Amino acid sequence: MQEFFSLVVALLPGLWTSILMAAASVAVGIPLGFFAGLALNNQRRWLRIIVIVLVETFRGFPALLTLYLVYFGLTNFVTLDRFASIMVAFGLTTAAYTAEIFRASIASVPKGQIEAAEALALSKTDITLRIIVPHVLNIAVPPLIGIVIITFQGTALAYAIGGKELLGSAYSIGMTNLRVLEPLLVAGLLYLLVTSLLGWMEVLADRRAERITGSTAHRRPRKKRDGSRRRPEGVAPNTRVVNIAAANP
Repeated sequence: MQEFFSLVVALLPGLWTSILMAAASVAVGIPLGFFAGLALNNQRRWLRIIVIVLVETFRGFPALLTLYLVYFGLTNFVTLDRFASIMVAFGLTTAAYTAEIFRASIASVPKGQIEAAEALALSKTDITLRIIVPHVLNIAVPPLIGIVIITFQGTALAYAIGGKELLGSAYSIGMTNLRVLEPLLVAGLLYLLVTSLLGWMEVLADRRAERITGSTAHRRPRKKRDGSRRRPEGVAPNTRVVNIAAANP
């Protein structure tokens, strides 16, 4: 038992680094995803095409490839340290996945509310801040927490460029002591602890959104008997439902 607690203490700095990496990536990715979602609902076709190309590109790239491109590929233009490279690479991947969430959430804003705001001569900025953002937050927070969980797990890829996050720390301790299994198992327990906490927060956010909206628009779609997914209430017919479980930044 003493050895177990010693490993936990030894891995805490790596756990803290993983949390910082995930927080920085989400801080970059979620605002970019929101603006991408706004652009995908914009009436300007050229803008939608540009954003679609960027979103599909970074959704199609494996997160490790994006990390290599940022860390090794940009050295001729700008030199980024490991942490900054991880923040940029995972931030872009997170933005690509959250763009679909924000696009679907923005598309579900009732047109009557937008038309009423325009009739009151509110500016586009006021409409965005007073109508779109509160509506989107009520719906998008639970799936965004799911993206945060995946981003936190994805920080383990930082080990590929020498990052001393949780996995890298566990492996280094194991190689030093010539016993890899124990530190890897303890690292797995720490990953499980953090993801379980975030999963619990996701459930709470889901219930809170249900109380605020009084609808089921934010709920995950349930499968029909034929295997297809039922479209959430309030989501436009041409809105593609995002399968968060399939996201793999």
